[in-house]
Amino acid sequence: MATKNKNNLKSETILVVVGSLLLIIAFILFHYSLILEVNSDIYNTIQAEIFKEKNGDNRISVNVSVDYINTDKDLGDKEENSSTINYIAFLEIEKINLMQGLLPKSSYYNNVDYHVEILDISDFPDVVNGNFILAGHSGTSNVAFFKNLYKLKIGDNAKIYYQNKVYSYNIVNIYNENKDGSVNIYRDSNKTTLTLITCTENDKTKQTIYILELIGVETY
Repeated sequence: MATKNKNNLKSETILVVVGSLLLIIAFILFHYSLILEVNSDIYNTIQAEIFKEKNGDNRISVNVSVDYINTDKDLGDKEENSSTINYIAFLEIEKINLMQGLLPKSSYYNNVDYHVEILDISDFPDVVNGNFILAGHSGTSNVAFFKNLYKLKIGDNAKIYYQNKVYSYNIVNIYNENKDGSVNIYRDSNKTTLTLITCTENDKTKQTIYILELIGVETY
């Protein structure tokens, strides 16, 4: 009888262990995508800090104020509504279906409240080791041109069409800064770069900076 009880106890223990393992496996499978996303966020945060530390000496600070805007702006007869407008460049990000014209720096409407803004400190894409810096609002309004940037990840790409050439870039870093009227831009000054700045998804106190490096130039 004692042997039988021991066998029953052993069987019950095995069943408990197997059942627990199955529950753990089921939990992991059910939450697999979430676990991957969390791990990816942690990895990206660490990589961002390493990138900032490595390029800290090349840091520049630029004045910019971007927000999450959910009210449409009345554009009226403004320049971008004119059929005679002459964009000097175009930004394309296929992943988020963005194709947006860019106005001259001197244009009154080269401003985040009306458009994607080319910052005054920017170099144009044809400047070797330069930095083309663009800022835009997020949100749901008709001027929230950067509303879907939060979907981008390291390794994604963007293109700038400028003076009959296509400049292709890959994202090498994404990081957040406090929203205080300026942001620090960390980049490799030995690389030609594109910087995109917008407000952080679901955090009104932060701005997100995307650093992209040039990978190729083609004529079109």
